[in-house]
Amino acid sequence: MVCGIRRHLEEKNGAEALNPLNNSDRRFTLFRRALDAEMKDATIEGLHVKNKKEEKESVTEEEEELFWNLNLLGMSTAKSLLNTVYFYNGKLFGLRGGEHRSLVLTNFEVGSNFVKFEENSCKTFHGGLTDLKYIPKVVKHICHPLGETHERCLVEMYKLYIGLVQTIGKDCNAFYFRPSKSKLRFEKAPVGINKLNDILPEMCKAAGLKRKTSHCLCVNCASSLFNAGVEEKLIRERAGHRSDSLFKYEKPSKEKITEVSSVLGPSTSATEVKISEEKDLSCLTSSDAQDVVSAGPLNSCSFANCSVKIKVQYLQ
Repeated sequence: MVCGIRRHLEEKNGAEALNPLNNSDRRFTLFRRALDAEMKDATIEGLHVKNKKEEKESVTEEEEELFWNLNLLGMSTAKSLLNTVYFYNGKLFGLRGGEHRSLVLTNFEVGSNFVKFEENSCKTFHGGLTDLKYIPKVVKHICHPLGETHERCLVEMYKLYIGLVQTIGKDCNAFYFRPSKSKLRFEKAPVGINKLNDILPEMCKAAGLKRKTSHCLCVNCASSLFNAGVEEKLIRERAGHRSDSLFKYEKPSKEKITEVSSVLGPSTSATEVKISEEKDLSCLTSSDAQDVVSAGPLNSCSFANCSVKIKVQYLQ
């Protein structure tokens, strides 16, 4: 509520607006103390946990494979081709939900084995005076080595899509166009921001999966690289993050969490039982078997919190 009041004052009065949160303004010292005390009491009562927003989850490899198997991704129809380009624009280049609508055809270059993306503007780069020391994000995704081909080739899919919309895209400041329902073609009508944001949720609904939004693809980009052990510098170049907010997108996998837990947890070596010598007891007489049990390797073993079963077959 306080932040909302502050934004309202800034919109009305600009740089001369009062800022109750400014520590140098002594007129609001008592107000800040009261606000600070209320926030601490709310934290103790657990209100920050109750009102915590649900974290964005990345799209797993299994879910992505399901999209392919259900032809939600691919190039069999104009709709599936649009889904594919949208999906991998988010996963490969770390695009956020609102950034898709600002794309144009000139942002992309498709080579023989690569797809290159160069942004215009995004959340962290607007091209103004404050961004003079920064350069736009440029990402080159190598799809496969030169001279090789494979299934689900993104280079071929991007070439097909851009080839189909290149003519109609010259007069429109857009990259995504409305797919035809009957033919593998696109209409001269850009897809709106609301329809773009519905692409991934509709894919999840059609596949019977938990709803995920377009922002999950940006999380998928950072998390996949993080869990693969890629250097943070390269992750920042892909995702386009300049601040430590990147850490919110780097979601560790279950394997990584288990690995950390095993390092910090108590040792389990005391419960492990190792028998270095194996005996074949299937052909022993009753007297021989008794000797093995009393004087053999089992006699010198110690066991804890486990049960041992010995099956002996006597020869008649």
